[in-house]
Amino acid sequence: MERVLAVELGGRTRLHPFAQLEKQLVLNESLQRTPYVVFAKARLSSALDTERIEDGRRIPAAAAYLRTLDGRVLEFAAREDRVIDLQTGSSWNALGEATAGTLKGKRLESVPGGVHFAFAWLAFRPDSEIHQPAANANAAPSRRD
Repeated sequence: MERVLAVELGGRTRLHPFAQLEKQLVLNESLQRTPYVVFAKARLSSALDTERIEDGRRIPAAAAYLRTLDGRVLEFAAREDRVIDLQTGSSWNALGEATAGTLKGKRLESVPGGVHFAFAWLAFRPDSEIHQPAANANAAPSRRD
């Protein structure tokens, strides 16, 4: 019953389990030589567990975006209660929009995929790669492949 964020690029799919995203809210990654970032927001109420959403168990929400903007690849990091890009220090929200800084008003392009239950996704796409966190998850290095 694990929820996953599927990222589909260049004919390949990578699944990011929500259990990992609860521990690392920003992931700089690359799939098929295409850089992308995962933004996760922790502790939202699930709409699937109870009659009332506010009583649902706490889960993260997540989305993936291309990290290329205006011809350059951005690296992102969580800083206190916000996400910034390391190149300009601009702040970003979970919708992939810069909300402050020199890139204010710019938007990242969404990556194809979405949130699914792992068992359902893997029943139809068993060739999907399951993301393995880096040895030092706090460092959030970029993954290149």
